[in-house]
Amino acid sequence: MSTLPNALHLPPPGRPRWVCAESAQLDLLYLAWGHRLYGRNPIPMSRHPGWHYVLVSRGSPTLILEQEQKVLNPGDFLVIDPDCASGWTDKPDAVCDLLVWIWRTGPRCTECAANTGEYRQWTIDPRLQHKLEQLHTLCRQEVERPDELTKLAIEQLHIAIDVTVARLIRPKTQPPEPSVRMELAIRWMAQNLAERNPVRALCEYLQVSPATLARMFQTHHGESPATYHQRMKMARAQELLETDRFSVKEIAYALGYKHPNDFSRAFKHFVGKSPKSCRE
Repeated sequence: MSTLPNALHLPPPGRPRWVCAESAQLDLLYLAWGHRLYGRNPIPMSRHPGWHYVLVSRGSPTLILEQEQKVLNPGDFLVIDPDCASGWTDKPDAVCDLLVWIWRTGPRCTECAANTGEYRQWTIDPRLQHKLEQLHTLCRQEVERPDELTKLAIEQLHIAIDVTVARLIRPKTQPPEPSVRMELAIRWMAQNLAERNPVRALCEYLQVSPATLARMFQTHHGESPATYHQRMKMARAQELLETDRFSVKEIAYALGYKHPNDFSRAFKHFVGKSPKSCRE
């Protein structure tokens, strides 16, 4: 652990920044954004009053550590532990743009946490960089126009930043999108066996066209979504008939049929015998 003093070194007057008032007791202690000329106005090395989050948007500033100096590049994102002494410098007259958060509490996700006295660094893609920039803007808006919900909103934004970075780090284990949609479709059908127009309702649920839904089911199951839904409905009917707890009429109504005879005809078409004979 560093023995350097714990201090917050502010940029020169006029450079954009926000410092939390001691009375506010927010999770967010400090925000900084905009141009920095660390070659002219270096930040001396020290420990920090909280957890530093830093996103480099432009330029190649140098992070000064006790054992090394590290040149950063646009897209680099860092989480610096409070006991990791650090400072900043740059080439003479070089300009960089940084987004900085200092949090009272540490990362909510273990993927983002740095060991005591250390830091972590990742390079993020433009899409995630844009999302972090938006979250920084939301943080500024909250502290510039505070109200009774600002404290909670700041905590939520801290979580959102951590989740954004953690998903970058965590191995991708989710199945491809078509498989996810298919799984959602089957789950929806199982929960909506009484739906009389399942194709239209399922298209609305998944936000896909009927043609896309038809291709999905043809690819994965070799039949139309309507046929698949009907097959699930008849399988459930057989389960209910085997229990002897419900009459044929009750089962028909539970599965969305207006008349028991409609159910009986559909059941015989799929199963090959009537509900009554199936129960017998």
